[in-house]
Amino acid sequence: MTHHRPRRSYLHGAAVLATAVAVVKVIGAVYRIPILNILGDEGASPFQVAFSVYTFLLIVSTAGLPVALSKLVAAADAMGRARQVRRVFTVGRNTFVALGFGSFLIMALFHQQLAELFGSPSAAYGILALSPAVFFVGLISAYRGYCQGLSDMVPTSVSQIIEALARLIVGLTLAWLFAYWALPSPVTVAGAILGVTAGSVLATLYLFFAKRKVDRHRRISDAADVPDSARQISKSLGKIAVPLTLGASIFAFIGIIDNAVILRQLQDTVGLPYEEALSLHGTYAMTLPLFNMPISFVVPLMVALIPAISAFLAQGDHLGARKTSESGIRVACLLALPAGAGLTVLAGPIMDVLYYGRFADQGAWLMAWMGLAAFFICFFQITNCVLQAYGFQRYTILTLPIGGLVKLVLTWWLLAVPGIGIYGAAIGTLACYVVISVINVVLVKKKIPDPPSFRRALILPLLCTAAMAATAWASYGLISSVVFDVLAYAPTRVPLTISLTGSIGLAAAVYLVLIIATRALKKEDMLMLPKGAKLAKLLRVR
Repeated sequence: MTHHRPRRSYLHGAAVLATAVAVVKVIGAVYRIPILNILGDEGASPFQVAFSVYTFLLIVSTAGLPVALSKLVAAADAMGRARQVRRVFTVGRNTFVALGFGSFLIMALFHQQLAELFGSPSAAYGILALSPAVFFVGLISAYRGYCQGLSDMVPTSVSQIIEALARLIVGLTLAWLFAYWALPSPVTVAGAILGVTAGSVLATLYLFFAKRKVDRHRRISDAADVPDSARQISKSLGKIAVPLTLGASIFAFIGIIDNAVILRQLQDTVGLPYEEALSLHGTYAMTLPLFNMPISFVVPLMVALIPAISAFLAQGDHLGARKTSESGIRVACLLALPAGAGLTVLAGPIMDVLYYGRFADQGAWLMAWMGLAAFFICFFQITNCVLQAYGFQRYTILTLPIGGLVKLVLTWWLLAVPGIGIYGAAIGTLACYVVISVINVVLVKKKIPDPPSFRRALILPLLCTAAMAATAWASYGLISSVVFDVLAYAPTRVPLTISLTGSIGLAAAVYLVLIIATRALKKEDMLMLPKGAKLAKLLRVR
């Protein structure tokens, strides 16, 4: 007889992952913000270009397969097919190894050509430094997909923290040393990036042993099910993964083109010298860590949601699938709306506190636009997640490129408009995710029988967020006027930090009270969290 642990609610797994994300984000801030300050605006641009090339090849290698792997593992596990679970992992892992090795060779052998292709020759060493990571992250994705399909999010969470710590210790140390030794900027960029490669190696080693521990609890040697052939499983993985990979790869490629468009349009059409174009692109790159922060807290929800919906559908429980989908969308909105609104209304103070110099001033308006876009990237991702769980992943092949094309055209046009310039890159980003979100809503309503209600998921979080944003904006003005008078002789960042922290804390308190009072956060959501009953009682969630 096969033994496996009972499946936990998707929010339990999401909470475990979200806790890890919070830790990783703190570590990431300690890494990324000093790194960007060490590199400066000119170093930030090749840093971003190198990561864009890496991200594209990583998506080609891994984009659809983790989702496909976790979905097939979850369905097999829900039906008690332990041998099928093992074979799905084996086939998936071998596929990851082949694709990851191919991507590694491309980055390692053609790093100079890739950097020149995208208008940033100084990014070549950074691309080379990242090349081993794309192979190891492929393996990491296989192990994480397997554990996530079994609703065990602990290995994923721990491996993320290991990656972040290694990136911090190795990357920041090398960047500081290389800058201290006055090595050329491209070498310093490569040193900063080497931390990513070190983290991927250590995380792979941890996950190898973590999977063995998970398997010891399952005791599959006496399982009675007959697994599908490797060929059948490959077809099933491909049916799910290929559309996801195509859509994500096209979108990532558009992202790389976007970097090239910004650099070349600023030089060729606007007429800026390379150094000034590089500086403006670096300013835009400075906003991306904050822009990506809200989605990082929604990703754990998505990772846990797909296998949860898949398990309900495998058992024929369509009501359970609908309730889980609607809960996922609502919780995603509760997380993403206040984060995006906060980045928008407090954009200036945030950029002033985190960065310094010219890009802190220009970055404020960029951050305001990117804050709006931050919600829509979360919304499009969670609706993508629902479509994928229901088996409609092929439609993302269409939606992602449509949004990407909107981004490219708007960015190219607005960059050359006097008075807009580099802000056009952020406006194009916002338009891109708005378009995809609208298309996804239409697809969910049209294609899914008994679809989740967007009205129920959005109205209350929107009202609570509006009140929170007004509180953040007003309280910052009041607090800063007092604090700047009291600390008139302190360095500017001190009163700025105190004022910003106070306004964020007050706005967060108002938001928490409102989502509980209006029942935007429901008791059934709380009960699916670890210690949810105690939390619901403590917060008096009904």
